[in-house]
Amino acid sequence: MICDPSHIGGKRDMIFDISQAALDLNFDGLMIETHTDPDNAWSDAAQQVTPTRLVEIMNDLKVRKVTTDQEAYQNALSNLRAQIDVIDQTLLDTLGKRMKTAVEIGTIKKDNNVAVLQNKRWNEILGKMILEGQERNLSEEFILRVFKAVHQESINQQEKIINS
Repeated sequence: MICDPSHIGGKRDMIFDISQAALDLNFDGLMIETHTDPDNAWSDAAQQVTPTRLVEIMNDLKVRKVTTDQEAYQNALSNLRAQIDVIDQTLLDTLGKRMKTAVEIGTIKKDNNVAVLQNKRWNEILGKMILEGQERNLSEEFILRVFKAVHQESINQQEKIINS
């Protein structure tokens, strides 16, 4: 299978990252557009690189093994994956508890004719989580994605109660 990072990304500055991802996914090859003067190419100018840049890209790409049979590697990986499995179960348990609490909040809101979405509270939570996430070396982008998803599920759970 061949990857075409030039067309996938549409911009020359994305070619390296897409190419490395393709190699990490065991693609059989790459098809990268090159031109001696990319900005003046008759087509696809934005996604072409110079021959010099193509050589740099090819030199910087790393062909990695899918795995290794080394016993030390396999043992360490198995141990760490077992830890991840336990942590994932804890995450699911915690999310389940959070949604149970969201349902209880939905019941209280329904009983008191209060709207589900509380923007002030949401903004407070989000700001706090971003700061706490940064203390744990988690990117703001990641925290936003996770907590927006959790918040949306809480809203969905509460709306079921409000609308029942």
